[in-house]
Amino acid sequence: MMHNESRPPKVAFQSIGCRTNQAEIEELRAGLVNCGFQAVDSFNGADIIILNTCSVTGHTESKIMRLLGALSREAPLARVLVTGCMAERKKAEFLKVPNVSWVVGSGCKGRIPEILRSRPRGLFFRELEATPLHVPPALQPPAIGGRTRFHLKIQEGCNRRCAYCIVPFLRGPSRSAAADDIERSLRAALDAGYKEIVLTGTHIGQYRDPSGVRLFPLVERLLRIGGDFRLRLSSIDGEEVSDRLCAMVGEGGKLCDHLHVSLQSLSVGVLRRMNRPGAELDGMVERLAAFRARYPAAGLGADFIVGFPGETEAQFEETLANAGKIEFSYAHIFRYSPRPGTAASAMADMAIPEAVKRERSDRLRVVIARSADAFVRRQIGKTRRIIVEGSSTKGITANYLTVDLGPISPLPNSWLDVVIEKSAGKSRQCTAVLSDSGH
Repeated sequence: MMHNESRPPKVAFQSIGCRTNQAEIEELRAGLVNCGFQAVDSFNGADIIILNTCSVTGHTESKIMRLLGALSREAPLARVLVTGCMAERKKAEFLKVPNVSWVVGSGCKGRIPEILRSRPRGLFFRELEATPLHVPPALQPPAIGGRTRFHLKIQEGCNRRCAYCIVPFLRGPSRSAAADDIERSLRAALDAGYKEIVLTGTHIGQYRDPSGVRLFPLVERLLRIGGDFRLRLSSIDGEEVSDRLCAMVGEGGKLCDHLHVSLQSLSVGVLRRMNRPGAELDGMVERLAAFRARYPAAGLGADFIVGFPGETEAQFEETLANAGKIEFSYAHIFRYSPRPGTAASAMADMAIPEAVKRERSDRLRVVIARSADAFVRRQIGKTRRIIVEGSSTKGITANYLTVDLGPISPLPNSWLDVVIEKSAGKSRQCTAVLSDSGH
């Protein structure tokens, strides 16, 4: 490899995409450090760069290819390992990219330390169905790299076949880590100094460990662990929003009062074409609206896809109306992008023009911004506890607000009580001052 053999190879990391990707890159970083590699934050000077990729949209894939081009200019001597969903999809195509030496599929991520040490270059893949899910045996403390949240992957893959989604083809069927292993990993994260644990996965609502433990009993078990920490759920599907879940999240305590729901649309007709449950849409909208009314301080986010093939103006108006009823505190809005091999890719005759997609995205953003602004205004004057981020100038509340501390520079990864002062003008962002009772 291109490095001085008298010192450990320097490895830099970049992850694009979901929280599951973040969890994987953190696990990989810790595993490589355990194996004698040196983790560095800068691409410049790195011997190896590991890029964990995403294939959720064509725009994301284009961004990744641009990033690879930039890496070859910024770090021309570094060798690149590409892994993740786009690696699973593109395979040999990546080996044609300058500086890319290794392309590693999702089923071989656990072999990356061995691959870097013993394989000069190549493709490394295996069937995902045969891949057991393990939680990381080791991790780095939050002081290294400035990370303050530990992303604990409890589940991988998905058994659903939504018409637009390529992820099940790239991550395989749903597999879950054993509840005992998850508890052991969480305790290790707390011992290492982490104060927030984020439960992540491709579809954590499908969590079911080998002994039959499901998601909510797992969460209840983890909440019984002693210590001053908080637990956050990454994302769940709309049909998994139950009264029990709403109460668990809304009541707060160690579980963050923050719910992120993968909705994609709030129109029955569009959901059916997406091959997603739509029959119970009205009940789900009512539950989410009731959650917002009962817990006005709780964070409530969502994912939306705008311009799915065949989406009519009336169906989009249905989504707008239901989003207005629910009053989200933020949302991630994506314009539909066809993914090769999915059922929706065959719906080209029903494609929505790009100009219409942009216009609908803008209209949905206006609705979300209205409720997001109202959400932040409700927080003004309230005392919230934050965990100071690595930069030590920002922090995150349990209800998923990003708080700018201004000139205050407390210790990173510390608890701090602050009073929300005003909106910072962007979704989920606000400024705050120290509370008189601050820690």
